[in-house]
Amino acid sequence: MARVRAALRMSHVQTELHAKSRQAGMAEIATTVLHNVGNVLNSVNVSAELVSSLMRTSKAQGLGKVAQMMNEHVHDLSDFLTTDHKGKMLPGYLLKLAEVVAIEQQGIIEELGQLTKGIDHIKTIVAAQQSYAVAVSIVETVPVPELIDDALRMSAGSLARQEVTVVKDIADLPLLPLDRHRMLLILVNLIRNAKQAMNGVIDRSPCITFSAFLADGPALRITVTENGNGIAPEHLARLFSHGFTTRKDGHGFGLHSCALAAQEMGGSLTVHSDGAGQGATFILDIPLDDPQIK
Repeated sequence: MARVRAALRMSHVQTELHAKSRQAGMAEIATTVLHNVGNVLNSVNVSAELVSSLMRTSKAQGLGKVAQMMNEHVHDLSDFLTTDHKGKMLPGYLLKLAEVVAIEQQGIIEELGQLTKGIDHIKTIVAAQQSYAVAVSIVETVPVPELIDDALRMSAGSLARQEVTVVKDIADLPLLPLDRHRMLLILVNLIRNAKQAMNGVIDRSPCITFSAFLADGPALRITVTENGNGIAPEHLARLFSHGFTTRKDGHGFGLHSCALAAQEMGGSLTVHSDGAGQGATFILDIPLDDPQIK
């Protein structure tokens, strides 16, 4: 009987530990989701404000003035356009106006495209959180420069506020089979981490450098380097541990979740820093199965 009771107690303890572990994991995922949704919303807000500004200041409003002027001369329009000083200027003005409006329209279309991308990414982040338990992975062929640009756009608001310079050193890469949204989650979090690492640095301008190239394996290697506060040697080994943070307001989930996402893609996320004040470089390696990729 004692053995049975002991076994039951052990089973109960294991069940409780499993439940608590799952709760902690879900809390971590939820926190990561909220941070990433917040980052994407910043980008969505930037695009929405830009579209609003373009609409408010649009030169297309000049069409109303042209229409009013032509309506005033509806009965002598031919003479107005050929003999009147203002009338003779209208055709040239309309041509220039058409060029400006076309440029405005292209800009609005591009920003609306970014809005759509941001909203789609938010939906995917939420869907990934909902299906996280089954570790759904959707691989598609992805242009790596576009992936990095999307991550930067999702972080554009905070980078602009901190006046961060972004440098890109991207090799000429083919389309690669990648889990786009896990990659975006990692890159957006690394950008956020880099931005925070440069807070309070006053002796140099904040800068983030991206590089992307094919490493031996083959593997896609993306590095994110910042010139911020650096990482003390005693912190390097624990940086990706669950709950570890050196910030007063940090929670220690972001980099841990990045490392997990890299592992789920069969890759790795590592970091190098020469110490305090020396900045840091995060190295993301994602193996590529196609032997033709070199």
